[in-house]
Amino acid sequence: MTDNISSSPVADTLLVAYLDNELSAEQQHAFERRLQQDPQLASRLAYLQQSQFDFAAAFEPLLEQAPLAELQAALDKQTEKSLPHQSNNSVSRRSLLAAAVSFLVIGTGVGRYVLAPASDKQDNNWRSLVAQYMSLYSADTLADIPDSPLQQQVELDRVAKAVGIGLTPQQLQLKGAQLKNARILRYDEYNIAQISWLDEKYGPLALCITRSDHSKNIQQTAEVRRGMNVVYWRRQGFNFMLIGHAPAADIQQQGIHLLKTIS
Repeated sequence: MTDNISSSPVADTLLVAYLDNELSAEQQHAFERRLQQDPQLASRLAYLQQSQFDFAAAFEPLLEQAPLAELQAALDKQTEKSLPHQSNNSVSRRSLLAAAVSFLVIGTGVGRYVLAPASDKQDNNWRSLVAQYMSLYSADTLADIPDSPLQQQVELDRVAKAVGIGLTPQQLQLKGAQLKNARILRYDEYNIAQISWLDEKYGPLALCITRSDHSKNIQQTAEVRRGMNVVYWRRQGFNFMLIGHAPAADIQQQGIHLLKTIS
């Protein structure tokens, strides 16, 4: 058990368990020894401990509507890997929130997140996975994110390097929505660019972009996922997915606008 803590990759669920005093004395001592030897792990712990972001206020109402059985099963599986002898009954609601809203692992790079992999790599599955986590967003999730054009361009340059598509803040202006940030998600071995806006009426809006294994273009197609409207398309070797709570007609119009400005 202690060997797992000393040598295995550490999930944020374990960090939260430590902060919540849910580890046994043996587990706690092993974890603290690991902290002394792993500066990046200590930095992640400090981030979770000192973050002023109010996860509960932002996500608790939506968590009530989230697939708790799926999240709990995934969390139990991760907990069993990191802490084989920890009782599942000791997992706190805060741990469940952490598993849900950190996608599931906060990476060491600024703005980098990891999506839990799915067994199938078809386009439908990555859209479903993105929608699952987007359903946990609220307006508070994006409200306090610094959104200067200079910072946004830095983030978009990171997107260009990771995904291969060059964009500017000027290309991403949408009527009635404020551009907030760009980050890199991970789906199996694929990088996904996630560009986020805060719509003044309807809340979070995101455009996700990933490279496609298929060269054939797909015209914009509308669908509904997790109660949100989606329009997706494929163009010039990239998959695009625009998702938000705005009416379907608005999402489609925004998708048409983005197709023109970023192609």
